Amino acid sequence: MIYRLGILSISLLTAGCVSTSNVLELGRDTYTVSATADGFRDAASARQSAFKTGSEKCNSLGKKFLLTNENVANTRMGIDTTVTLYFRCLDERDSEYVRPNLQKAPDLRIESK
Repeated sequence: MIYRLGILSISLLTAGCVSTSNVLELGRDTYTVSATADGFRDAASARQSAFKTGSEKCNSLGKKFLLTNENVANTRMGIDTTVTLYFRCLDERDSEYVRPNLQKAPDLRIESK
């Protein structure tokens, strides 16, 4: 019995978790959601959770999910990974509901003065 309890405890500790924020409205048809994976889970788990939550929001409105921007950052002293999505919920016939043209934002900006 003690052996089984020990195995269960270890399994729960190493399983890790992903916490996902509520979807926040930024403006007309524009939203954001964040998900954080702890050190035992990978960034893909956080990303998947954020996409699922965003898609569910759009589905609840009877609209389609359109990603506009994504940010991935190490948090909590580099142990956790937070994925933040910015997206729009658009009607399928909306002229802005097109294939997204996603480009990675530069990590470094150099200004000459």
